[in-house]
Amino acid sequence: MRELQRAMIPDDENGDVLRRMLDDGDDLTLARPIDFFHVFAEESDAQDFFAAAAARPELAVEGPDFDDDDGIWEVTATRVMAPEHKAITALEAELTELAAQYRGYPDGWGCDPATTAH
Repeated sequence: MRELQRAMIPDDENGDVLRRMLDDGDDLTLARPIDFFHVFAEESDAQDFFAAAAARPELAVEGPDFDDDDGIWEVTATRVMAPEHKAITALEAELTELAAQYRGYPDGWGCDPATTAH
């Protein structure tokens, strides 16, 4: 079953992450919080993105937090969902477009392995 599931994942950056998760024994059918990270040069842009993302009822949004090492503002948008390629890629694209409206950029996504559904 895992080999079939693995073979059906598209061959791109998100697919590489999902295949690594499968290889580590993660059950990709289980929903869990998935974090989408965004960075901004200016605090006001990060705050505006935060407000726009927080208006979406399916998202929980944290930040903005200042990263002293990189000198950037970070905002994390989280959605509880199964890590499915099409859904992750679609939400990533939507949030990338939203962040761009506030001069921000995506900085990847991540999640913890799921042991039980959320």
